[in-house]
Amino acid sequence: MLPSNIPKLLCDANIPYKLSNLLKKQGFDIIEPPSFAKDSEVAELSNSENRVILTFDRHFGNINLFPPEKYSGIVFIRIMPPLINSVFLSLTNLFNSVKSSEFKGKLFILSLAGFRVFPKSGR
Repeated sequence: MLPSNIPKLLCDANIPYKLSNLLKKQGFDIIEPPSFAKDSEVAELSNSENRVILTFDRHFGNINLFPPEKYSGIVFIRIMPPLINSVFLSLTNLFNSVKSSEFKGKLFILSLAGFRVFPKSGR
């Protein structure tokens, strides 16, 4: 079931088409960056559109390269193998557990076991 209060998403180029398409069919508001966009361009686009970055790119998981407080939110997916259904279910769990307003300034590391949030809050 689609949560009622979900953030707008920017699917990085490494997000499989089948996954982004499934999310769109479920009602998620998703855009994709231009092909071959640099990480910095993806980050700028997410900020200009107030979108949470959805990515498998480990660079976005590096808080020194992409400090979470500078972005509308980052979801770094660490699910291997990245099976579409497994990733989709994990994302659905995340979006059901976290309010849209709670993504701003945070890095979420998503795994099959759940997710971790940085910086840690009083949760």
